[in-house]
Amino acid sequence: MEQLLTDIFMKHRKEWLPIPQCRSGERLYHYTDLSALKGIVMDHSFWVTKSDFLNDKYEFYYAFKVIRKVCAKIIPNPQNQKIFMHVLKERLEIFHGSMKDLILSGWYVLSFSKAKDSLMLWTEFSQSQGYCLEFDYKRLAKGIPEGIRLDGYVIYDKKKQQDLVEKTLFRILDEKDASRKKLKEKLLSEDKMIIHKDLQGFMEEFSVCCFVYSMFFKKDCFCDEQEYRFVFWAFHEQGPRDMVPVIPIHFREKDQSLIPYIIVNYKEEERNNPICSITAGPKIDSDLAVKGMQYFLRNEKIVIPVRESKIPLRY
Repeated sequence: MEQLLTDIFMKHRKEWLPIPQCRSGERLYHYTDLSALKGIVMDHSFWVTKSDFLNDKYEFYYAFKVIRKVCAKIIPNPQNQKIFMHVLKERLEIFHGSMKDLILSGWYVLSFSKAKDSLMLWTEFSQSQGYCLEFDYKRLAKGIPEGIRLDGYVIYDKKKQQDLVEKTLFRILDEKDASRKKLKEKLLSEDKMIIHKDLQGFMEEFSVCCFVYSMFFKKDCFCDEQEYRFVFWAFHEQGPRDMVPVIPIHFREKDQSLIPYIIVNYKEEERNNPICSITAGPKIDSDLAVKGMQYFLRNEKIVIPVRESKIPLRY
């Protein structure tokens, strides 16, 4: 199973998963507290949270509704719809964490935003008392190890989400394979019936693509976050074929719960720091926060401009 997932992911991540990406010269913003900031600046490392422990607990299941709507539009026969969605749901549930008999692994999400000095993000991620790090996208992406990862904009528009799913479905159906041609005929027919066996090869690929989309689709009520994500797939136990490195899993405490995370390091090539600036949050004593950060960076011989938030909060 793990080898199959790896092969399919690597095959489709560029040509079949057209998640919009940042371009060279664009900036990303990461809102965080002082403790995490020191780790990012000093150790060149991020604590990357497991996907099912994010702030929107339904976001990875929201995509299933989008996919179901697309399939209902494409597949006219209700019974075929039912079989298709049943098989797809089974496979997605395996990817979402029902891997009791499989190797311990997980998907992890590192979040940024395109929103600079955003009051909503200050409040959500640092209680307006933290810091915002400004990153150069190209330098950051170049410094993060390749591995099994994707990065791209979170998509909030329902029509764009549906278009991506539909295009992917037809790309996989249109592969030059006799069985795919027969499956396509059945799926688009009102009277020809499919069976579970018909979907086997197709669903191996389509389900992985759908699962990846589920990590980049969110409800439009979250659109103000303007989120940009790096998504990592990490194995925590050695597989039978030793196909990927084992990455340790760590746990941090939050509200009396344990939150799984992995550590992702980034490289700074030739002192070309991807961090362009640091902004102190609007609720802290800005003068002291900026001055203290400047002294800290000077002491560590790190050159990063530090500034105050322009949001005029009094309390």
